[in-house]
Amino acid sequence: MKIQYKLWLTFTSLFIIMGLALYLFIVNAYEKRAIAGQAGVMGSQGAAVVEKINGTYPKFPDRTMGYLQFYSKQLDARLFLLDEKNEVVFDTSGQVSQGTSLNLSILAKVKGQPVSEFIKTGPFGYVQYTMLPLHQIVNGKIPDSNNSAHGYLLVVKDINVVYEDIHSFQRWMLGLMFAAVVLFFIVCFPVASWFTKPIADLIDNLRKISPHKRSFAMKYKRKDEIRKLVDAITEMVGQLNHYEQRQRQFLSASSHELKTPLATIQLIVENLKFVQHDDRLFKEFTGDLSGQIDKMKQMVDQLLDIHRVWDKPIERDWVSLDEAEKHIKDHFLLLAEHKEIRLVFQTDSGAVFVDRDLFFRGLDNLVSNAVRYSPEGSEVIISFKMKGKELVQCSVCDRGIGISKEDLLNVLEPFYRAKDATEWNQEGTGLGLTIVKQMVDIHGGTMEIKSLPGKGTCVFLYLSNKNDTKGLLS
Repeated sequence: MKIQYKLWLTFTSLFIIMGLALYLFIVNAYEKRAIAGQAGVMGSQGAAVVEKINGTYPKFPDRTMGYLQFYSKQLDARLFLLDEKNEVVFDTSGQVSQGTSLNLSILAKVKGQPVSEFIKTGPFGYVQYTMLPLHQIVNGKIPDSNNSAHGYLLVVKDINVVYEDIHSFQRWMLGLMFAAVVLFFIVCFPVASWFTKPIADLIDNLRKISPHKRSFAMKYKRKDEIRKLVDAITEMVGQLNHYEQRQRQFLSASSHELKTPLATIQLIVENLKFVQHDDRLFKEFTGDLSGQIDKMKQMVDQLLDIHRVWDKPIERDWVSLDEAEKHIKDHFLLLAEHKEIRLVFQTDSGAVFVDRDLFFRGLDNLVSNAVRYSPEGSEVIISFKMKGKELVQCSVCDRGIGISKEDLLNVLEPFYRAKDATEWNQEGTGLGLTIVKQMVDIHGGTMEIKSLPGKGTCVFLYLSNKNDTKGLLS
């Protein structure tokens, strides 16, 4: 079911529930007020009868009976005179004989005060029973009402008219409610359509996206969750386009980089037969051939590593900073000494919680770049610093050729090599910093590069040292 229809039905259902609750509240309040008013009226009318017969009963029974007959006609009600034992003394209708005991629930409720009770009977419908106590007048005064009565006045009143009025009010309220529900049901549909229109527009714009035309330009002015969704989709489409552009650049660059050693290999192979009788040239050619094959193999291995690493779950372990220093010395100290470059270490005591292989692979690429692009007689500073208890800073700084501001924008892209770097050193695949950035991203860290052309470059890695840290592949 469409959200539009769900909202339509939901709003209408809520309105019906609220309407029913309001209906019950108003009808009950109206009924209670009507009954309370009827009880008050009958109480006051009964009190007037009691006041009249208090002076005649039981001394003057004939006058008492006369008053009862008169007020029975005036009130259009049936009056009973009961003694203190709740036995009938007089019935204005003459249907109940004297001395009969009445079996009414209201008789048990009378405790010196007037009481009213409303009962629905089978043959007569709704009937109101009002019971009022009679007290003997002593010295011209009625004694305290809490004293026991010497008789009771029972007023039986047909109140079907009152309940007909209540039922009429209920029917009127039901009709009003039904009309309100119908009106709300009609009005609610365009309201639900208004709420869901942005979703329909969103779907229409999403359907326009295709592999050949990936654009999303929906305009939405309201500041709500749909606005956030539109912004998120716009950002996602932009990222997809950027990713596709990077993929194309990557394919173009990788094809070009792989084509270069292949062309060299082809050229060597084609000319190898012409130098097979010259041992010096033959060795030179085979040496170049082996070098180009190694370079191509290294490039292919790095390409495979870049793509495979995302499919391999990382296995975190504690690697001490001293172990990281030892690893670099074991792998690069001889190479640095050969180029007369001094490795300077600044290592704190501590450890970092990382995937050992990925971490060392990233460090190897950083140090390899620093040694490769540093002039002879310079130094490379390698630092492992604890930044509080939950962050480790790894940095590699050289005094090499540096990187220009323009190249810094693209230096992390695969196969990208600055012009100065290519002129300085023909070796390298342009994948080193890409691998470092990938390692940092997988561990959920950050990377910063500071460089000045001709002054050198510093690369800073910030890795979380929390044992419960979850990287992208954890």
